[in-house]
Amino acid sequence: MAKERKFDFAPLPLPEVQQEDEPVVAQTTAEVVDGAPTKVTFDCDFVLMENMKDYGYWEGLTQKDIIIESLKLYFQDKEIRPRPDKIRNRTKVGRKPKSALV
Repeated sequence: MAKERKFDFAPLPLPEVQQEDEPVVAQTTAEVVDGAPTKVTFDCDFVLMENMKDYGYWEGLTQKDIIIESLKLYFQDKEIRPRPDKIRNRTKVGRKPKSALV
């Protein structure tokens, strides 16, 4: 029979979360809708991707976390003007969802 062994599991280190007391960048007239996340696909330089994977491994972060934090920092001090309604309401291009192909 196998010996009964007891293992002690150490908790994983958690990334530091910024406090909610930080000033929020004022929204423009086009309110950002906080709903379901949007999937994005884009080409990225191989070296940048490898750096992100290495950093995420050692810091315990996902690639998604790194990209979202990077975008927040990038837009933090930028003035963002909304697109015109004509452009914003334009029909989407690309593949149709499978549910619409019935």
